[in-house]
Amino acid sequence: MPRKPPKSSLIGKKKKKKMELDRISNLPTGVSHQILSYLPIKEAVRTSVLSTNWRNKWTKLPCLVFDDKHGCITKRVVDHLLFLHRGRIETFELSIRKHPGYSHITHGEIDKWIAHLSRYSIKEFILNLWKQWSPYDIFSRLFSYKDLTHLELYNCLQEVPLTFKGFGMLKTLHLRNVTVSQDVLEKLIVCCPRLNRMILCGLKGITHVNINSPSIQYLEVRGNFEKVQLENTFNLVDVSIDFDKGSRKLLQYLFKLPRLERLTLEDRFLECAAGSLPEKLPPCLCLNFLSISIRVNNSKEILTSMCLLRSSPALQELEISVRHEDEDNAGEAPYYLDENENQKWEFTQLRRVKVTSFSGVSEDVEMIKFLLLSSPALQELEISFDQENEKDVNFSWLDDNQNWAFSKLQLVKVTGFCGVKAEVDFIRYLISSSSPMLIETMILQPASAEVYWELFKLLPEFKSDSVHVDLKLLDPSNPVQDSDD
Repeated sequence: MPRKPPKSSLIGKKKKKKMELDRISNLPTGVSHQILSYLPIKEAVRTSVLSTNWRNKWTKLPCLVFDDKHGCITKRVVDHLLFLHRGRIETFELSIRKHPGYSHITHGEIDKWIAHLSRYSIKEFILNLWKQWSPYDIFSRLFSYKDLTHLELYNCLQEVPLTFKGFGMLKTLHLRNVTVSQDVLEKLIVCCPRLNRMILCGLKGITHVNINSPSIQYLEVRGNFEKVQLENTFNLVDVSIDFDKGSRKLLQYLFKLPRLERLTLEDRFLECAAGSLPEKLPPCLCLNFLSISIRVNNSKEILTSMCLLRSSPALQELEISVRHEDEDNAGEAPYYLDENENQKWEFTQLRRVKVTSFSGVSEDVEMIKFLLLSSPALQELEISFDQENEKDVNFSWLDDNQNWAFSKLQLVKVTGFCGVKAEVDFIRYLISSSSPMLIETMILQPASAEVYWELFKLLPEFKSDSVHVDLKLLDPSNPVQDSDD
């Protein structure tokens, strides 16, 4: 008879087999913490029931994120997870969108948590209390976080203690709906020598924003400010401005920045600065992305936008949000540059153009016609229709015998498609063999589910018009996807 293997040998094999089956429990600590970091905090705690190896892993998570979009966040939950924590804490986020009475969290509780966290080397602190909350008066202990690199505050009252000497490591500052005085804001900025990213949105108690920061690279300013002044910000790379008091002085300053690559001017900024600029600003040699909002039936705004384009020789991406005013408020009807003048314009580096709220009225058409005629290197064109003006869409200009400048257009994306005849004719023209454009891909996104099926029925006709164009149809409810097969 064959001899039976020793009992100890069988036990060893079982243990080995069990270890092979439970590889996840034997992952390195850093890897398991990375897995837990992708889970909502409550789900991360529930992994403690998986095995003895997982029982206390959550207590050593370096990132504690309490966000009520994953479920109710209460005082008891935060207390339990915070005070039982046994490892280092580098990130703390508290985001509450619901009414404070629903979670039973008071300002005093937040004070207590901030005081407790001062024992750790906190690097990222995010406090997001939505409008249902009364503004939270920041507890002074927060300003003792010496290792802080990222600070976000929403719906708070901010005062800086007299003993505050700055966040020496802070790189990102995001203030939204924060009540702060101009002196406090300026002191906070000056006392952060490594600050390279700053977002100021809807600040209260302040009308003038003065920013003096040689280290800052990204700046976003939004709100009802009367004045925004920049000094010693020569390292700025990306700027986004959205307030109604645009000024010639600020625009001229921005175009003098030696490293500026991206500039976004939203809402009515150009309207306020219109008519106050010279024919040409100093060339902004690094600017490759420009996003502007303009009234195409206002000659002053048109000329201002042309001044910006003329001063951007390296421009590769252009986004234009079209606005229309009532005829009573439009002022002098604009004219676009005539054909002889058009020949003096050529954006040799422009690769991508996006036009939103496109209605097809004559002013819109003249603008896009001008851009197409002046962009020999254009590769991508995106047009988003304005559904409110869909009846006036007119693309008859495409049939004109134009000396089209571009020959490299590869991708056309049409969004907000409503199904009117002019839109259908526009698509047919672009993909037809008679078109001067050698388009490789066309992406179509209808405005609604009803239009989606009408457009789906038209696809065979579109494909018969051109066999060389790859047509993709997007689901209107999911604009992020690439295509819908």
